[in-house]
Amino acid sequence: MENIKKLFGTRLREIRKISQMTQADLAELVGVDPKYISRIELGIASPSFEMITKLAEAFKLTPDSLFKFSHIETKESLINHINRKLITSDLEKVKLISKIIDEVII
Repeated sequence: MENIKKLFGTRLREIRKISQMTQADLAELVGVDPKYISRIELGIASPSFEMITKLAEAFKLTPDSLFKFSHIETKESLINHINRKLITSDLEKVKLISKIIDEVII
């Protein structure tokens, strides 16, 4: 499974940018240092339940909406998706996909 801290951080950044806020703006609204917002967005820091509530309130959202990141595609999630498809494919399809990858990457 994806690193939930990174997914949460990506989702927070997405909502912040849609809301046209800077990290400093958000930090001021929730009463923390802008560096802490940066660390959350990078997936380094883990916000407490209290902080998650404050972040949601800053965007006028419910806390659970900060965890809606099924639409976020990361390199790791795409590789996992490709691997699942490859495992169920027959040898000829895997060979074809391998050739395509070689053409695209090389």
